[in-house]
Amino acid sequence: MQIELIKKTFLNYCLDNKFQKNKNQLKIIDGLIQFYNKEKSFKNFFINLFSYQSNKLGFYLYGDVGVGKTMILNFFYRRLNTKKKRMHFNEFMINFHDFCHAHKNEDSLENFVKNLKKDCKTLYLDEFQVTNIVDAMILGRLFKSMFRENIHILITSNTKIDELYKDGLQKEQFLPFIKIIKKYSIEMELNIDEDYRKL
Repeated sequence: MQIELIKKTFLNYCLDNKFQKNKNQLKIIDGLIQFYNKEKSFKNFFINLFSYQSNKLGFYLYGDVGVGKTMILNFFYRRLNTKKKRMHFNEFMINFHDFCHAHKNEDSLENFVKNLKKDCKTLYLDEFQVTNIVDAMILGRLFKSMFRENIHILITSNTKIDELYKDGLQKEQFLPFIKIIKKYSIEMELNIDEDYRKL
């Protein structure tokens, strides 16, 4: 894979959109490239994302507000030539709970995931955070099912994985999610001094 050409594409993207560029964001680009198949050529890079042989099915990007997490993942997401879906995490969970409420007498979680797989091979969840106990208790099963169905997940969050739902009620119910997301995901931090939304 011609890494420098991919970086150049990203830098041109920043230039065209008048975004600030910095070395820390380029490290995330490197991480995304390593996450994908290193053997693919640049020509096929955006076509063959996620065609690698690996148990890593998720990319979890965290960092402070305004450092460019969403901008970077948007850059990759828009170039994916596959069935895909982008949602705010809260919207995703509302959809999940609505589905479960409408299918009470069925295995609603598994059916939700199977329906999701029909719509997308890649799910991009922006602004991931866990604040309520209902979500905390179900996320382990939900993500385990999505990974089992080979759904690839891109995530942005302000919080690293180990600090999600910190001091939350019945935290032990959330630990299965921590275990599953760490097992199947690459976790990277984007650390930048400036809040680019204020510039």
